[in-house]
Amino acid sequence: MGKQRKTWSTDVKEAIVLSVLRGELGVAEVARQHGANESLIHTWKAQFLEAGRARLSGDRQDQGVTALERENDRLKRIVAEKELELDISRKVRRL
Repeated sequence: MGKQRKTWSTDVKEAIVLSVLRGELGVAEVARQHGANESLIHTWKAQFLEAGRARLSGDRQDQGVTALERENDRLKRIVAEKELELDISRKVRRL
């Protein structure tokens, strides 16, 4: 039987990364305490810092938001066109 992969909550990841960043404990010590791989903690730390850097630079957290906004606008235009077509066809039928 294989070893089960441990899942980490966001709160635990944050606590681990913050303790490393504050210098309270080294990565190796935190890894031993929590039974985590050192490389995993380094990955979390890099992700944490990159997200903070992006937020401070004013970048959107998710560039997909812009694409979704464009898609939403496109769909709104289509709905408006269809409503106009329906309105015109209703008026034609009444004549």
